Amino acid sequence: MTDRYYDNTRVSEFKSCPRKYFYRHVMDWKSIGFASPLLFGSAWHAAMDTVWEVLAHSDNAQKLGTQDVANAGFSAFMDNWIEGGGPELDDINEDWNWRLGIRNPMNAMEMLYAYVDERRSLFQRDSFELIGIELPFAVPLDPEDDTLFYVGRFDKVFRVKEGVIIGEHKTTSLYAKQGGFRTTFLDSFSPNSQIDGYLHAARMLYGDEVKSCWIDAALVHANVHDAFKIIPVERQFAQLDSWLWEVRCWIDEIEGNWKALDGGSSEAPYMAAFPKNTGACQDFARNCPYIDLCKMWPNPAAKELPGGYENEHWSPFERLGLAAIGMEAPDDS
Repeated sequence: MTDRYYDNTRVSEFKSCPRKYFYRHVMDWKSIGFASPLLFGSAWHAAMDTVWEVLAHSDNAQKLGTQDVANAGFSAFMDNWIEGGGPELDDINEDWNWRLGIRNPMNAMEMLYAYVDERRSLFQRDSFELIGIELPFAVPLDPEDDTLFYVGRFDKVFRVKEGVIIGEHKTTSLYAKQGGFRTTFLDSFSPNSQIDGYLHAARMLYGDEVKSCWIDAALVHANVHDAFKIIPVERQFAQLDSWLWEVRCWIDEIEGNWKALDGGSSEAPYMAAFPKNTGACQDFARNCPYIDLCKMWPNPAAKELPGGYENEHWSPFERLGLAAIGMEAPDDS
């Protein structure tokens, strides 16, 4: 194993289930299928990048109408949507409507109109300054190990009078009549390893000027298209130090399992590495995409790619564009 760029995706999947990590990040197997929540979330991020880029210019924030900004965002949404396998607007038939549910382009369009009106005041602040959009980062995790990095990409970095803010866009369908968002969703960001890691990285890169991470939440709903909420998340230094200790513990376990895998035998009756967490076989009432493989194979180490899956290597270096910030490509990227 040579890639020691650890992102939240890798660490979180190992924490959820080491055997799932094995299938996804050792074997590089990904299930074939259409996942509307992932596609909608990715396309919404693309729309947000365009909306923020347009409105960050003070003249635009003051002069451009809602329709102009929303249409620009929707164009970015559809480009990302189609690239990710979603249907063109004219191709959305009854079958597609059933598959997409509430996460469809027309709901996104309604949401964008409301979002522009809701957020315009942020960009009109005299103190507002957009520092960057989709900024990759890589920060060392151990001062005595110059090969180990925590990596990611900030959705937004901007400055207001309070200081430097890390912005993260999130969508959810967890609706509540009172306030728009269920408490379980609002509480999911504290504690939250992704947000803690991003604040740790931001403090290392921008110093004490970093004040918090703002979760820019958007509700996806069949009828409610104007529910948005800024959820500020702050951490004390001791809390970030705790995150740092914990993530290094998890990485030690990941790399320990790699070593156990290298020392094992593909002919053994079972694989003594990357153990299954059977408490994670269902998530939100859905089966893990690898559940059938776990039922079949006690030792999957030397198995061939099964039907229903495709090879796709998850390289944080490539996905996050770490070359742009001067990082060196790992041997197996």
